[in-house]
Amino acid sequence: MNLENIPDQKKMTAGFYYSLIILAGLFWLLWGLKFGVWWDIGLYAVLVVMVGFGLIGGFVYGKQS
Repeated sequence: MNLENIPDQKKMTAGFYYSLIILAGLFWLLWGLKFGVWWDIGLYAVLVVMVGFGLIGGFVYGKQS
């Protein structure tokens, strides 16, 4: 499989990064519903990392060059 032949490879990569933001929201919602804890230092750390990588990766790969 040759990855150079995939059309719109940067858009696909940006989409995967942006999906981290949605996954962070789902993780936060499900964690809060299951455990009843909406803000905790460990939860906050995971959410910041997921949203941070989602935003930075999405902006980097989302640019049209």
